[in-house]
Amino acid sequence: MTKQLKGLETLRALAALVVLWGHIELLKQREALPNLIDSDFTIFPDGHIAVVLFFVLSGFLITYILVGEKEIAGKISYKNFILRRVLRILPLYYTILILSFLLIDSEYSSKTILLCFSIFPNIADALNIEWTASPQIWSIGVEEQFYLFWPLLLMLLPEKRVVLFLVFFFVVYSLLPHIIGYINVRTAQDENVTSFVGNFFHNTKFNCIAVGAFFGYGFARKKNWLTVFCKNSVFIGVSILTFSLWFSRFELVFFTEELFAVLFGIMLVGIVQNETISIDTKISVFLGKISYGIYMYHWIILVLLLKYLPKNENGIVYNLLLYSLALFFTILISWISRITLEQYFLNLKGKYRLKKP
Repeated sequence: MTKQLKGLETLRALAALVVLWGHIELLKQREALPNLIDSDFTIFPDGHIAVVLFFVLSGFLITYILVGEKEIAGKISYKNFILRRVLRILPLYYTILILSFLLIDSEYSSKTILLCFSIFPNIADALNIEWTASPQIWSIGVEEQFYLFWPLLLMLLPEKRVVLFLVFFFVVYSLLPHIIGYINVRTAQDENVTSFVGNFFHNTKFNCIAVGAFFGYGFARKKNWLTVFCKNSVFIGVSILTFSLWFSRFELVFFTEELFAVLFGIMLVGIVQNETISIDTKISVFLGKISYGIYMYHWIILVLLLKYLPKNENGIVYNLLLYSLALFFTILISWISRITLEQYFLNLKGKYRLKKP
């Protein structure tokens, strides 16, 4: 069995809370309330980059687990892997779809319903027919789609080709929207193609998951080239750089998400391998364990709070109430969900884990 890796729960907690923070301000903006998005306040991290962090974490951990399974059992059980992912992700995913439909006024086309209930919410988003009552579900589709093909590739690729494939995939996939855009401009000049390609690649970051898989594979195989990232000076320097760029809303004209994916990957390797520095606390680990719930429930809670919380002329009082209630109810409901609904399926998931020899 693969060992529990330190730091992952804390990073999950951080990503989930940044998404929550960003969506509070986004919904305030939509309600024409004073917000950080429209302000000059610079210490405000991009919530989309937090999702990139989730992707890197997923690619890293899943690859580490699959490589460990292959080393112990001599093969990867694709069926058991898919069943574990289904039992972990889909019960809460479908719960959110149903709850958001019932609690938030919205109308959906048959295409939206078909795509979202068949784990393609990111495609619905790319077509501008997203599930508006809980739009954050797009990222769940990306992960589920990645989980369908990555174990198969790991089983088929020769070991010496895995790292090369991931680098090749990252480069090609990152360049692909720009190549398609260039061809479109030079030929058809179809605005619908431009819109779809931009939305699709913005919301389908397989290349960012591949970055996590790259570092996860290197870590699982104990590659010597990763040791440089364990040095305190490198780990601390990369971490400071990453968070300075992220929290100052830094962005490039192109490849911003890809840059952050690489920085997150380097930082992640330092966190799990460094023996002298630990970022885990009891609170951060607790929040990490319920981070999936935080990510999935928070939008419904925010929409309802903004609908029913009386507007106060004193912006400080209103924001204190909004943030306090949003955090309280999101954490409470996510914790209840974890120990009831999710735990039931996690127990079932245990039947399909690799057993210790």
